[in-house]
Amino acid sequence: MKFFLPLLLASLWLVGCHSNQAQTDSLELVIPKHYAVLKSPSPLAIDGKADEISWELAEWTDFFIDIEGETNQSPYYNTRVKMLWDEKYIYFYAEMEEEHVWADITDRDAVIFYNNDFEIFIKPNQFQPYYAEFEVNALGTLWDLFLARPYRRNGPVLDHWDLNETKVGIDIDGTLNDPSDVDEYWSVEMAIPIKPITAIDRGVQFGTGSMWRINFSRVQWQHQIVNGNYEKKTDKDGNRLPEHNWVWTQQSVIDMHRPEHWGYLYFAESPEEEIQKNELVNEYQLLFYLYRNQLDWKNMNEKFTSDIIDLGGPDFLVNEQTLSASVHLTKLGFELTVLNTENTSLTINQDGYIVKSP
Repeated sequence: MKFFLPLLLASLWLVGCHSNQAQTDSLELVIPKHYAVLKSPSPLAIDGKADEISWELAEWTDFFIDIEGETNQSPYYNTRVKMLWDEKYIYFYAEMEEEHVWADITDRDAVIFYNNDFEIFIKPNQFQPYYAEFEVNALGTLWDLFLARPYRRNGPVLDHWDLNETKVGIDIDGTLNDPSDVDEYWSVEMAIPIKPITAIDRGVQFGTGSMWRINFSRVQWQHQIVNGNYEKKTDKDGNRLPEHNWVWTQQSVIDMHRPEHWGYLYFAESPEEEIQKNELVNEYQLLFYLYRNQLDWKNMNEKFTSDIIDLGGPDFLVNEQTLSASVHLTKLGFELTVLNTENTSLTINQDGYIVKSP
């Protein structure tokens, strides 16, 4: 299947940053991956198997990588995803290699990542701070939540935001919660209703040509068997070992709640359709690079700075594109602006609201 979007990859962060100096900095910032999701010709039965002909239209994502990037150790199990959509749902199918499939959380809206899980993060408008998160374990237990802002700006998290039309199907090639054998994989098939997702963005129009931001996470705990049951593995002192976090497009830090690093999801009717790729990707990434620097500055100095030099500016060469930046303080916090040579700008405030001009 052919798409007309080039795959943009770059190494992370900073080649040469000279804070407190008014000179051009050269930055190589990661451009997130993209996926063109096709319209399904017919509704899907959500049973975890993805065996309908419609699923043959959908391409697999790349295999997941470590959350911090490809320079870290590769995941020891493969994970990949397919997507489709229709007028009512967006569909996901995730396939996860696993030698021991286990889960024990059964309560809706419990903290599902305390089990091995699969997670979906959806942001229908990259210029707004709010987004949705869905987590599911091998029992099919769902945690769906709405975040008005990322955790770095104090949330809040709305657990009572339940999309009761969400459908979840689980399939296991092996046996659940049986340590006596070796399993092959488990898979998650989900149908998430589109209408309440678009309502996050105050009813934004949805359809062919739409673009969302999206990412996926697989949380994987090492296990031990105690009295015939699976438990999270501990060290010799009884301390629980940290989980692994595997993702589709890298976050560069162990934090899924940086939506600027999520991938670009483009909605299309057919494989032959030409997709208009998102513009201002370098501007957008520089804007959030400076935004994070501003939050860090306040953490260290107990106030925001009004001097762009403190944040590494004012001028940048970002992935070989010339950009400039400015900052000023407001009654509520700050506004940061990134400007390109065509005089198009993006401005973000302290809570993550972005305005494009002109």
